[in-house]
Amino acid sequence: MRKFFSFLIFSLLTFSLYSIEVGGHLTENTTWSPVNNPYLVTENIRVESGITLTILPGCVIKISGATHTTWNEFNQNFWLYGGDSVAKMFWINGRIIAEGTEQDSIKFTRMQNDPDYCWGCIYSPEQAEMSIFKYCKFEHSAGIGIYVGRVAWQTLSFYNGMAVVQNCDFLNHRGGLSVGYTTKYAEILYNKFSYDSNLNSFILSSHIFDLSVSHNENGYKPALIAGNHFPNRGNISLSSINFVNNINSISDIGSNNVSYFYDNTIANNQGWGGIQGGNVGDSLYIKNNQFIGGGKGISMNYAYVEVIDNYFEDCRLTISHSSLSKIINNIFVNNPEPSSNPAISGNVDIITNNIINNCGVGLSGSGATQFSNNIIMNNNSICSGLTDTNIIENEIIICNDGIFLHTPSVYGNPIFRNCILDFELPEGCIDGGGNIWVDSLQVQELFEDIQNGNFHLIEGSLAIDAGFDTLGYYYPFDMDYNHRIWDGDNNGSAIIDIGPYEYGSPAFGGIEGYTYNTSTGDPVDYVLLKINNQPGEFTFSDSIGCYEYKLPVGIYDVYAERVFYEDVIEYQVEVFEGQITQIFIQMVETVSTVEDNIQPSIIDIQLSNYPNPFNPSTTISFKFSNEQNQQTKIEIYNIKGQKIKQYPIFNHQSSIIWDGTDDNNKPVSSGIYFYKLKSDNFEKTNKMILLK
Repeated sequence: MRKFFSFLIFSLLTFSLYSIEVGGHLTENTTWSPVNNPYLVTENIRVESGITLTILPGCVIKISGATHTTWNEFNQNFWLYGGDSVAKMFWINGRIIAEGTEQDSIKFTRMQNDPDYCWGCIYSPEQAEMSIFKYCKFEHSAGIGIYVGRVAWQTLSFYNGMAVVQNCDFLNHRGGLSVGYTTKYAEILYNKFSYDSNLNSFILSSHIFDLSVSHNENGYKPALIAGNHFPNRGNISLSSINFVNNINSISDIGSNNVSYFYDNTIANNQGWGGIQGGNVGDSLYIKNNQFIGGGKGISMNYAYVEVIDNYFEDCRLTISHSSLSKIINNIFVNNPEPSSNPAISGNVDIITNNIINNCGVGLSGSGATQFSNNIIMNNNSICSGLTDTNIIENEIIICNDGIFLHTPSVYGNPIFRNCILDFELPEGCIDGGGNIWVDSLQVQELFEDIQNGNFHLIEGSLAIDAGFDTLGYYYPFDMDYNHRIWDGDNNGSAIIDIGPYEYGSPAFGGIEGYTYNTSTGDPVDYVLLKINNQPGEFTFSDSIGCYEYKLPVGIYDVYAERVFYEDVIEYQVEVFEGQITQIFIQMVETVSTVEDNIQPSIIDIQLSNYPNPFNPSTTISFKFSNEQNQQTKIEIYNIKGQKIKQYPIFNHQSSIIWDGTDDNNKPVSSGIYFYKLKSDNFEKTNKMILLK
């Protein structure tokens, strides 16, 4: 093993009195400890096959860098020539286990305190084992040219297709993290990719993707990318992923194969922006996201796309060459783009239960098999044109400045039926019956609060029970997931209402529950749950393992899947009218992210409660392997993840009693609750059931 140590009494490169220089080949398992801080990487480090480099919490690693203000400097300083480079790097044939804590992170940074300097990267070739990075900080990296045709641009470049990266900060980097060429196991959670005033401006101008994940290899689950934050640029290239609960800025997301986008905030979508890309044979399921600002929220070609329950503000949706796609239950507001950029454009199969309000142009494209129950109002124009493939039914189309942006564009004989309108049908359009024409006064009497965008129907609204009654043809829910067809005027006949909301109808029942590790009892976050294994009928459990899903009365099979866990099927789950059925899904690990030779946790925690189930109170007991000097507390959460009570824990205390009340001392209802023992550097969660 080539390794050297030099103790420096006076160091101009570090703030510490002592330092250790490291480099060369690691041929035996090695552990770095913070007692030797800082580690100065003055030669490239190569971790050989079968070898683990373990880095303990609190370590500071300073890597010798090189100037990089031009591409010529990159070619001179950031390429491996004869196995070496001027800017230093880690070459991992074995693996690195770098697990810091929230209190004591592990820091990788440049040795030279000069914005013109950058270090290389951490590179894992195809044969490498899976590395783990948790609570690490990576600063000022620029990548390394490995050989002709391969440049490892990202700080962490996993060409072995395997990675666990959690709670890490990537600051002032050319590229943050990549997993490729094909992905086997990847879990990328709760990381931040950002820039500050110390960035190298040339690096920023030549920025590569913050995050790049290739399609998953056959037989492996999609990568899980969840809870990450991209506050500055957020350029991302993705393929075959589960993308959940991320916050993005200026996001270029290309996706193919089967991918899920759920509960993300994607903002300032300049350029291509938003979710874009697509190929023939791809399937994307985009649900419950917010797209805000910049023009393009979604721009997809050729792929099959389902866009459901999303919010678009000052941005638009374009789906091209995808005639079977669906656009359901979305809101489009405040998109004053010109005629070339309608709120919705493309030729898709179903456009229903959407609201398009205060935009430039409402729609563009050649109709749909089902074009129904939308609100199109307060726009500069309704659409760019109409064709005889359009059957426009149960729509509320009012208060727009005009029908067409330019001259009337009617091709064939489109049919309007059972719509609420405030304009005469253009020449060539057919009145299919049931249409209601309104004036400005009647418009004010349709909705609960039209001025503030509340388009729920009020009692006596002209839209109630006035739709084209096609029972069994429509999706069974309205925009609130209440029953779609209901007798709103109490005349004994249930007819669909016009618009996206059904007046007076009751809510569906559904399922809710908790996904947890069957071995530890800990919650398993971001599990994909599919109803009857239908890819479009899905949700995800949240960061503490809780989930809920609205369903009509019926019997369902619930499929659960997540990277690093076995697939689970809960068979014959019965849902009753207006009731919630609870399901607790046990997840079994298949590939552990905790390896045998990782240093054990400094704190061994025992946590339990008795009795369980309980009424009216339960004792929550806990025990540590050593004395605790940090502030510790017990937090109690309901099934929706809302914290309802908190107890401080004092020295030598070993239990608390929860009496089934919230912070206001009000009794809570029966159900599942979670209790979390938490301090600055650890937490553990269990569940309990209150039965009254």
